[in-house]
Amino acid sequence: MKSSSSSSAVVIHALNNLTVTGFVEDTTTFEKCSKECFGKLDVDGQGGLSREKLRAGFGKLLPGIGYVSQPKDEINVLHDAIFERFDADKNGVIDGQEFQTLLAETMLAVARGIGGSPVLVALEHGSLLMRAAEHEKARMWASCYINRPPKTHIKDFYI
Repeated sequence: MKSSSSSSAVVIHALNNLTVTGFVEDTTTFEKCSKECFGKLDVDGQGGLSREKLRAGFGKLLPGIGYVSQPKDEINVLHDAIFERFDADKNGVIDGQEFQTLLAETMLAVARGIGGSPVLVALEHGSLLMRAAEHEKARMWASCYINRPPKTHIKDFYI
């Protein structure tokens, strides 16, 4: 269901924890998404995310969780915690694999927060939650297609 403006980058979607966990657990799809997101944040292509790069783009991946609106001091504390937890080799940058782990743990935390009951959420195009919703929709369509009886062709209509 799209918002009232057709040019808007926001879509209203019902999701629950299974929407998010299903996306993260599809390792091929999630790894591809993680690499795309990493590439967008690694603007100079050096293969690592500094605190500055993370600060500049991480909130765009998960808008609506309050990341962007936090005071700079709180964001700095968050980055210190992220680097302490996810910079496994302690080299001062988050590499692609460390970033994928960060995204997975963040998404699973969001899933726990959402819980099992469906909730309506305004999702921005390109955000991780939008990608999770699109992934769920694609899986549902594939399931419908796989589990339905063979098509009967009648005058260019399939039933």
